[in-house]
Amino acid sequence: MSQGTPLRDDGILAVFARAMWEVACQKADGLGLDTQVADLGIESVALLEVIGYLEDELGVHFPEARLREVRTVGDLADIVADERRSGGAL
Repeated sequence: MSQGTPLRDDGILAVFARAMWEVACQKADGLGLDTQVADLGIESVALLEVIGYLEDELGVHFPEARLREVRTVGDLADIVADERRSGGAL
């Protein structure tokens, strides 16, 4: 995992929580980088909508191959950081 980027540490949690509320009408109480995505109780279609929300808000693209490997919110934050570094921003 990438470490130390401000977005990874702070921003992704706020944007993810907002996305959960706006897309799935679910609060993200206790959300952290270690939170398992599977434990959030979001249906797969709603999770795809959350990913789309994150892409729009953060200006990055989540490659499908990397999404298959996502287990935690921190994994999503790593993708954001990696895509920004590699120029994968939208």
